[in-house]
Amino acid sequence: METIKNYLESMFRGLPLTEKVMKAKSELLQMMEDKYTELIRSGKTENEAVGEVIQNFGNLDDLADDLGIKEILYQTKYSGIQRRKLSFEEVTEYLERKKHAALMKAFGIMLFIIAVIFPIMLDGFGLDETPAVVLMFVCIGIGVVLVVGASALMEQWRFIKTEPCSIDAVSIEYLKNRNREFTPTYSVMHSVGILLCILCFTPAIIFDNYSGRIWDNLSGALLFVFVGLGVFCFVYSNSIKRTYTRLLGINEQTDFSEDRETGDKRIQKVQNPTIRSILKCYWPVVTCIYLCVSFLTFMWHLTWLTWPIAAAVFSVLIAFGSTGEKKNKGDE
Repeated sequence: METIKNYLESMFRGLPLTEKVMKAKSELLQMMEDKYTELIRSGKTENEAVGEVIQNFGNLDDLADDLGIKEILYQTKYSGIQRRKLSFEEVTEYLERKKHAALMKAFGIMLFIIAVIFPIMLDGFGLDETPAVVLMFVCIGIGVVLVVGASALMEQWRFIKTEPCSIDAVSIEYLKNRNREFTPTYSVMHSVGILLCILCFTPAIIFDNYSGRIWDNLSGALLFVFVGLGVFCFVYSNSIKRTYTRLLGINEQTDFSEDRETGDKRIQKVQNPTIRSILKCYWPVVTCIYLCVSFLTFMWHLTWLTWPIAAAVFSVLIAFGSTGEKKNKGDE
């Protein structure tokens, strides 16, 4: 039996350790053991039984279709993809780094949303709005730093999304357990996020019974607080859940042409990590600034100019990053 198990290991050597492959391996081992037991009972010697089992089940190409791994076998043997193997320590380090990055990104986006509460509240108290506007842009600035920092924090792990990688069975089992443990947290955070966004108008309904400017402004500020907290729950929980999904499917991944989180091939081509980090959060920041300035000044007939100016700056940053890339290639 040990000979059969060793032969089975050699048959599956080089195949990605996906759930399908491990299931097929288990099924084939059971079939080989059953055949071996049957042959021994029929009077065959151990060597004869082993030889006949290998003869009947030794060609994985013939069995792949029945085992449901024909496509995986073909891709592994003929695609020429050489995968970088991630150790268990690298997987755990990546998860911890991703958790910190997701927290920074979620908190930064929340700051973009709640930044407007400062001018809203000071206006309600009838105070000078200048400090509030300063606080608003400070809040936006901190949000930008956090979002860019989150992207920079994951820069050394960028290869996981752009290069073929693989993980071992121990890492897969660890990820499954972590994913199973996180699922209740994900469900709660997702539900809370939905609830907060639904209830964001509740303060306005409650404070509508009270007269006074301060109550109106408080209801408006709480709306942004509810939405900000809801978005925080969405961004953080979805980011962690996507990380588990990506890692558990990394052995089957074959498309590395585009960073799906970025969604823009122009950004993906920029090699400068600082510029790429800025570009990833560029449009959310522009949108936040546009809305803040528009609501504070009510000069909508002028603030629309934010978009053509922002588009021009975006193109300049893309061009600058591409120029830097070409110079580096030329130096080589």
